[in-house]
Amino acid sequence: MLRKILSISSVVSGFLEKIVKWVSIVVLVVLISVVFFQVASRVLTGKSFVEIEEFSIVMASWLAFFTVAYSARRKVHVRIDVFSNLLPELYQHLLMMLITGATFVVSVYLVKYGYLLAMKKVNVPLSILPIHAGSWYFSFPVGMLFTSVFLLDNFLQELGKVVNSPKGDSAKEMV
Repeated sequence: MLRKILSISSVVSGFLEKIVKWVSIVVLVVLISVVFFQVASRVLTGKSFVEIEEFSIVMASWLAFFTVAYSARRKVHVRIDVFSNLLPELYQHLLMMLITGATFVVSVYLVKYGYLLAMKKVNVPLSILPIHAGSWYFSFPVGMLFTSVFLLDNFLQELGKVVNSPKGDSAKEMV
């Protein structure tokens, strides 16, 4: 049963990872292009477009939260593993489960908090662009939702390692 759950979780996370990766690439390319245009416009004509600055801030927010999600999926976030490397393998996995579980709980809370914040801003217009601030603030709960899914998958994969480890016989009894 656990193997099937791990397999489904891995497939879903892999699919979502591709979405997050491609959206991030597109947003990054658009952001770089727009900022390059803004700099070129300033250098060549001495004038800039105020709309581009606000648009860049919105795009950077979406890119930042999608990058958080992608780093959670790839497990490339900043961590200090000097202490955990001293532990036996089983305890390393248990420690990772504890850390990932705690981070998952926080990320789920941030999805809820981000959604409530975005809903408060959904009818507030941005100062220059003809869109509402909700388009900016929704990057927070959407990015954290992807992060939560990836953290849940990481937790389940660690659980699978604990259950399938040679010293995990006592862990099998707990599951």
